[in-house]
Order: sequence, then C-alpha cells, then structure tokens
Amino acid sequence: MDGLHGWKKEMPMLSFTAKTDLDRWALGCDKDIGGFSEAALDITEENTGSFHGRLSLDLPANTEIKQSGYAAIRSKTPESSMFGTPCWDTSLFRYLALRVRGDQRKYFVNIQTDGVIQTDLYQHRLFLRTPGQWETVMIPFRDFILTNNGIIQEQQIEMFREKVKTVGISIMDKTDGPFRIDIEWIKAMNTESTEGDMDRISS
Repeated sequence: MDGLHGWKKEMPMLSFTAKTDLDRWALGCDKDIGGFSEAALDITEENTGSFHGRLSLDLPANTEIKQSGYAAIRSKTPESSMFGTPCWDTSLFRYLALRVRGDQRKYFVNIQTDGVIQTDLYQHRLFLRTPGQWETVMIPFRDFILTNNGIIQEQQIEMFREKVKTVGISIMDKTDGPFRIDIEWIKAMNTESTEGDMDRISS
C-alpha cells in the first residue's frame, strides 16, 4: 500500500518557460525604500528565469534606514476566494527542490505559509556546490528555520506544510557588486526511499 493518497515523487510548484511566467513573481530590493541596489527578473534565451542585479551597501540620506544591500523575489500569493487562499500542500514530500545555476554569492530560500503572522518566513541557505553550472538543490522542509524580519525566532514553530503560500529567493550577503542566479523550476520532491518525513519500506 502506498498510503491513502498514493505515493508521489514530485509536485511541480513553479517554473520558467515563457515571459508570462514572470507574472507569477514579485520583485523587490532596497531601492524601494531609497537604497541604491538594482534587481531584475527576466526570461533568458534558454527559457529559464534569471534573477540578477547589483547590490549596494550605501545608505540613503534617510537616517531611519539602518541597513541596505538586499534583493529578493517571491511567488505572488494567488487571489483568495470563498474557499480561502490557494496554497501548496507539501506535507507528502520531504524536500523543496530547486533547479538553479548560481554564482559565488550567498542566497537564501524563503517559504511563507498561510499563518497568522504574515511577516513570518521560513528560511534556509541555498548551498550551491557547482557555481556557474546547473544543479538540483534539495532542502528538507524540516531544516527551514522560522524568522521574522530576518531575525531567527527563539520559539521555533513547525512549518504548516499543508499550506505553503509563497516561495522565494533572496540575497543579503553584505557584499557590494553584481549577482545572478538562474532558475529553471521549483518542486516539492521525494526520493525513491522517502514519503514525506517517513522512510519508504521496500518489500
């Protein structure tokens, strides 16, 4: 028996195949609050997404702003209906998988769930083993850390994986200069031996 819902190896969540896919994403950087960083999200000739730009650590004249040098993309929240906000149910999968090609910069993956506190984010470092080449990075959902406004929370609440609302990538590595990471797809995945947080028993 493969379980009540049936075992699945993967659930596609987001991908880049055409310019219309850009409509599913929101883009931001410190320029939105007066900073000097630049960021863009484009479709490449390979029909993949490219999140790129240049970070600047220079602070604007507004003395209320204490930190600069960041950029991020995230999937847009689908419109709510009488049935609530559409979300991904990732509970039957162990990993968030990303097919990416990055550089030497330090990126994070961000997950927002349909929780009470809208500024809560579950974050994990996006470790790239082969910068400059395509690779599939698989991050266990259980390894994401709860943060709020970039601060790790003392009380770690388990992710509400049944209702993942948005997924994104951010960069804030305190380094001036250009950055670029290309994205082909993002999925929830199992391996042949995993079924969510349980291990599959081969007969």
